[in-house]
Amino acid sequence: IAIGLGIGAMYVRSITIMLVEKGTLAQYRYLEHGAFYAIIALSVIMFLQSFIHIPEVITGLGGAALIGISLWSSIRWNRKTRQANH
Repeated sequence: IAIGLGIGAMYVRSITIMLVEKGTLAQYRYLEHGAFYAIIALSVIMFLQSFIHIPEVITGLGGAALIGISLWSSIRWNRKTRQANH
């Protein structure tokens, strides 16, 4: 488990560095916050799995949904900002 978590953490770190270098995180305003919320949700789910069974589908889709919502919110904000400037 520890090796798998370490590999996953290194992968996420490398993707984050790439996104920062390309300016993607600056372009999508709420994406970073969505990732933090997804991590919090996943940690709560992991804690709850100590007491009850939570299907893996819920775990995966929950994190993906939070990141998707943050991406969608960022795109909406970018569109509103562009329209206000023109």
